[in-house]
Amino acid sequence: MREFIAKEYGRTLVIHLGKGELLLESVQKALEEKNIKNAVLLSAIGSLRKLSMHIIMDTEDNATNHFLVVEKPFELCAMQGLVLNGVPHFHMVCSAPGNESFCGHVEEGCEVQYLMEIALLEIKDMNLTRRKDAFNIDYIDEL
Repeated sequence: MREFIAKEYGRTLVIHLGKGELLLESVQKALEEKNIKNAVLLSAIGSLRKLSMHIIMDTEDNATNHFLVVEKPFELCAMQGLVLNGVPHFHMVCSAPGNESFCGHVEEGCEVQYLMEIALLEIKDMNLTRRKDAFNIDYIDEL
């Protein structure tokens, strides 16, 4: 187990995305423009018309990921994650008509249907990144 403690928080970045905008790409652009390197995702709600994510497929030492892209109406029910060294790592839960659920790691290409509201809290006194372990899995480490 690794632990990191933050004591100094900075700006709260609220992002509103409109119809047709790309979720992850827009967040990445806002982080770069505001020079936010580390943050915690506080809240995210909205709707999507295109979902792009991956999920793990087995429990082997080296992960097998399944990437999927689904185009249909979705409600974003929950999204959580961190931004480390300027790179967002988010997971989401979405529902589609008929109470069909999709959960997984957010990938580029998620497209907003009506709106998306995202709030991120900057962490100023952490200098963290992700590195690969022996199984090619990301872990959090200090820069």
